[in-house]
Amino acid sequence: MAKPTVDVLGVYSIPVTDDLLREQTDILHGADLTGDAREDAEEDVREQLESTVLIEVLVRNRDKRFDVGDFSQAQDGVPRDSWQVAWAEAYLSEDGNQLLVERWGDAPKADSFGVAFFIHYWNPAAPLLTSYGEVRCPTVNKMPERLQKLVPYVPVD
Repeated sequence: MAKPTVDVLGVYSIPVTDDLLREQTDILHGADLTGDAREDAEEDVREQLESTVLIEVLVRNRDKRFDVGDFSQAQDGVPRDSWQVAWAEAYLSEDGNQLLVERWGDAPKADSFGVAFFIHYWNPAAPLLTSYGEVRCPTVNKMPERLQKLVPYVPVD
């Protein structure tokens, strides 16, 4: 059997719109926040959102060790169980043009497939940790339209 690999196809910033900023601020700080407190909260939320990336990878020759929950990034001074990890993952066809399973579903049974997932507080200088070891990632770019449609960012609490 061939050795499993993870190739990072791209790292993408999320489009931070006024609607997204408002919705995320409401979730984290309450919709009734106004004035200076609202402005401060929106500034914090904008920083959080602008630090968030969508990572698209191609997994080949997947074996039983594969777990998207292993995809993370080490954070200095932070316990491992508090590191930012892949979330809101979507399993894609190898060409990245369609979902293989319903969003939030289990990984497909295929040996090779794409995965796109979000990570907050991305550090472009640090490697991505995967089920199969560390991988270096390319520079952050603008998210392609196909991924904006297939894997939209969902505000979280």
